[in-house]
Amino acid sequence: MTPMNRPAIETVPWQQRLEIVVDTMRDMSRQTDPQAMVRAYVEKIRQIVPVDRGISLSRRELAWPKYRITRSTTWKEDINPWKEKHRLPLLSGGLLAELIYGDEPRIIDDLTAVLEDDDPAAEYLSGFGSLMAIPNYDVGEAINMTVFLREDRAAFEHDQLPDIVWRSNLFGRATNNLALKDELERAYRQLDRELQIVAEIQRSLLPQTLPEIPSLDLAAFYQPSRRAGGDYYDFFALPGDKWGIFIADVSGHGTPAAVLMAITHSIAHSHPGPPSPPGELLAYLNHHLVTRY
Repeated sequence: MTPMNRPAIETVPWQQRLEIVVDTMRDMSRQTDPQAMVRAYVEKIRQIVPVDRGISLSRRELAWPKYRITRSTTWKEDINPWKEKHRLPLLSGGLLAELIYGDEPRIIDDLTAVLEDDDPAAEYLSGFGSLMAIPNYDVGEAINMTVFLREDRAAFEHDQLPDIVWRSNLFGRATNNLALKDELERAYRQLDRELQIVAEIQRSLLPQTLPEIPSLDLAAFYQPSRRAGGDYYDFFALPGDKWGIFIADVSGHGTPAAVLMAITHSIAHSHPGPPSPPGELLAYLNHHLVTRY
């Protein structure tokens, strides 16, 4: 028996391993949070890949020889590396730096022979006899890495390494896609809040009340195709108790059309003197739009 009374992977019947894999895939397919997905995967995969300690590394946005510890089975607190990067240990140099910047899978059968006493990651590596390093590739480089540790020397089967690298990278891509989906959703919500503000500003530029014009009943309904748009209407009091009704439609949709609508409103209301005859106001408006925008 291996340390902690766990069976080696070759002693687990293939039917049991298949059952664990299928259960893992089903569980992962239900996850919507990448952090929860990682927890579910680690819990399941350790049933068929027994280890005594596991840690995860990242060198994203860093340069040699710096890297971060993003997960460790020794941590009592669950830290989300996507949202709490400031809490992750930042290390420099040593064996783990060589492994993650080496861009290759590795098995070290005798960890005690290569680990220096003053290694920056000694607290994570000391006391173990063998190590398996699994790179997770992004744009062709090992941006992340999973490191498995066993107390015994030569505890990892070398012929298992290809399948573990393949499995780990497929899971890494799935997790990365879920994290990107979460980022896109948060960016969309932020953008939608900004568009709501644009829409509110645009509506504030429209007449809040309609003028009372004898012999004419007025009503207005405004509904842009998106949050905001380029439709514009306005009323201008003219000499002799007359009224000018201004209706405009900016080409396009969304924020660009709404911005030009706001510019049109500003120029129209900056016209010196009465907006009459209509041709003079339109010529004034056209001149400023063409020369400035």
